[in-house]
Amino acid sequence: MIIDVRKVIRERRTILDYKPEKVGQELLLEIMNGAAYAPNHYMKQPWKIRIYEDDARSSFGEKIVDSYIRLGYLKTLSADKLQQARLAYDRFFKSVPHHILFYIEKEDNGYLDDENFAAVCAYIQNLQLLAWEKGIGSMWTAKETLRDKIFIRDIGLSPEKHKLVAVVQIGYPNKVPKGKERTPIEHKIEWVKSDLKVEERV
Repeated sequence: MIIDVRKVIRERRTILDYKPEKVGQELLLEIMNGAAYAPNHYMKQPWKIRIYEDDARSSFGEKIVDSYIRLGYLKTLSADKLQQARLAYDRFFKSVPHHILFYIEKEDNGYLDDENFAAVCAYIQNLQLLAWEKGIGSMWTAKETLRDKIFIRDIGLSPEKHKLVAVVQIGYPNKVPKGKERTPIEHKIEWVKSDLKVEERV
């Protein structure tokens, strides 16, 4: 079977609304093993992965909301509104079959960590495309929570040893949003043809 990569790239969507059924573990592992062919320097394959599902979704979501409160995201809410927000977040976290946390082990707090971080991002893009080809949707999320040292400790990791990269929600789409056009790449490129001059964009 030949996969039309261009078609999958163009048709993939960020999914917010999921069906309740889980992705089978065998299929999920097939997709995640395929994603591992992302480029990474010295074949370090630096991605570390945790999958939160079933009852773990609520406790994971609660720790995220606790971080939102610490970071001031919900500071304008009254006590009653905050409780309502917690319930709404809990419903969301339980509505998504799988929450996949990606992180790396720190090496130097500098270039090597940046390199490993980029490799994990390449892995995540592979994961999203391979999942979509199987009819499985995802949403790549990255908020300041991932830098919250208390949150990192709350989930059993170490802010001194680990750097969080992203949380990816994944499951079968209940609703697929319409696509959005992209800016032509010609508007993003500068052609450099000598040491003295950068050509104007097209």
